[in-house]
Amino acid sequence: MIEIVLIIIFTLLFIVLAWWKLDWAISFCIVFLPAYLLRFKIWLIPVTILEIMLIVVFLVWLIKVFSQNKGTLIDRCKSIWWPWQWLILLFVVSGIVAVLISPDTRQALGLWKAYILEPVLFFIVFVNTMKSGRQKRMVVWAFGMSAVVVGFIAILQYLNIIDIPAHYGLEIPKRATSLFPFPTAIGKFVGPILALFLGLWLGGNKSQEKTVSPDKKGFINMFLLGVICFSCIGLILSVSRGALLGVFAALILISFFSRWKKWLWIGLAFLVLLILAIPQTRNNVLSVFKATDVSTDVRLVMWQGAGRIIEDNPISGTGLASFPVVYEDYKEASHTEFFPNPDHLILTLWIEMGLSGLIIFGWLIIRFFTAGFKLASNYPLAVGLLAAMTAIIVHGFLDTPYFKNDLAVQFWILMGLMILLHRGNQGKHNTISND
Repeated sequence: MIEIVLIIIFTLLFIVLAWWKLDWAISFCIVFLPAYLLRFKIWLIPVTILEIMLIVVFLVWLIKVFSQNKGTLIDRCKSIWWPWQWLILLFVVSGIVAVLISPDTRQALGLWKAYILEPVLFFIVFVNTMKSGRQKRMVVWAFGMSAVVVGFIAILQYLNIIDIPAHYGLEIPKRATSLFPFPTAIGKFVGPILALFLGLWLGGNKSQEKTVSPDKKGFINMFLLGVICFSCIGLILSVSRGALLGVFAALILISFFSRWKKWLWIGLAFLVLLILAIPQTRNNVLSVFKATDVSTDVRLVMWQGAGRIIEDNPISGTGLASFPVVYEDYKEASHTEFFPNPDHLILTLWIEMGLSGLIIFGWLIIRFFTAGFKLASNYPLAVGLLAAMTAIIVHGFLDTPYFKNDLAVQFWILMGLMILLHRGNQGKHNTISND
């Protein structure tokens, strides 16, 4: 009973915040993306705190659009800006088809709601609301605050102040999980944020720095470095190799748009040599490429099974939430592990959403990078966004950094920021510090 009362109070307060300051409510959602972990049921329907916030933001925005704009219903609908409309609609429709063909319709509908519908609705509110430079800064800072919290809790776990769940604390080295139930969730969530902030920190140029006052520049640099430090610590303590590889790839991309290009290349080369020189890290890296460690071996076996699923269902896939069901018929007899997806972004998209879903997702990525490369030479935020998406894509070859409540919303926020930046490009430099 107390839990229900607290949820009602929280919802009412968040409605008030969204009505009073919608951009603050959006930023609040970004800071508390991990709130999807707080789950409960409404009439047997699973709901999360994050879901409540996303729905409140969308409904408040929709009421404001239709109450404040004059004209017919069609005129009010036309006032809503929906970039990449047909591409995004096709992605949503592909998800609907994936629900219809799924062997577990109820579970598939829940995933479609959490991974596709709600993030897309939030995306529409986002691009129609967070248009000014101040609001873009709010989004970036919200991401940074969230990463700091995750990293800080990971530190507390490593110091034994907070317990590490399950067996992860008994591994050598032990692996922090922070707010999440498993270590790789840190890498999936924090990796793109770290790449974003590295792009903001390293992607600027001298002419842009002159537009920032010394006091503000000092505060911004301190905030950027703070987020980078806590994010790095979180990734290292979680031993998320896929995320670290994604950030490494992001740094390579950032180097091409940084005035410290040569120093970055020297630093990256030194880092590689250092990793190879230390026996423990060298063996850890080589075990991945030789497939001698358990994690890599399990992935390879799982990818082989996923490949067989695609061979039998190359066009339609098998539907959302289908992998745990159909994999039973395709896995190796010796493979006993249970996974919700094949730990590979391309394979997961192909199996869960069919070839059409994979192609549309790839098309979204291409449009994102096309827009970003046009802006990267003048906009540090564009460099950061390109770096964040690079981290997601590279990490996606070893994991599935989209099919999770917080990650799906994070992906569409990154998309929204790039679209807003591209739309607002009028030839002037844009940094985290100016409009």
